[in-house]
Amino acid sequence: MLLTLDMATIVVFAAHNDDHALAMGGTIAKHYKAKDEVYTFIGSFGEMSHPHYKPEVIRKVRVKEAQRADRAYGGTAKVQFLGLRELKFPEDWERKRLTTQIAKRLKKLKPSKLYLPGENEMHPDHAAIAKLVLSMYDEAGLKADVYAYYTYPNLRRPRKVKLIVDVSNTYRKKLDGLRAYKSQIHIFTHAISNNMLYVYILIRDWLHGFLNGTRFTETFYKLR
Repeated sequence: MLLTLDMATIVVFAAHNDDHALAMGGTIAKHYKAKDEVYTFIGSFGEMSHPHYKPEVIRKVRVKEAQRADRAYGGTAKVQFLGLRELKFPEDWERKRLTTQIAKRLKKLKPSKLYLPGENEMHPDHAAIAKLVLSMYDEAGLKADVYAYYTYPNLRRPRKVKLIVDVSNTYRKKLDGLRAYKSQIHIFTHAISNNMLYVYILIRDWLHGFLNGTRFTETFYKLR
């Protein structure tokens, strides 16, 4: 069954600045098209992927790219980086006392939906931020529906109800958003692996769309 989106406040969590763009850029654009408010929290600036740049340089680049992508979806760049170090999310989350800070922010925003990576994503940072957010969610007694998205191929996805979003009419915006992340395609970093991931995402979105009688869909798993 395809989803019909109503006006709402939406919160998206991602480990790195293009994870959500790959997995659910069309859904974010669709939320904006429905006049929803979308707030995005990104764990890391991703400095490790650009060791040839000074950290402060790549941080500025990543912020601008994430904001540019959000505007491509139709938003107003409500993007916040949490400043977590790659592969050290749990200790930095604790050190920054983010459980209290983010719970307070979410209680004020009163979102109807939270989107976050799957707890068993293959990248440790994806899994870490998922577990940290879910723990915060449970501790704070939040009531929003929580959905997991997957950026990488994963054969161990949870067997729970899927949320299927027809993004056929916002897919061009998703592609526009992906083009904002120019630093992710660089000869000195991971151009080949990222290109392969982009192709995988395109095929996956098309295949899920075909199986659901439309051009492109993005799928999610209900966690809470």
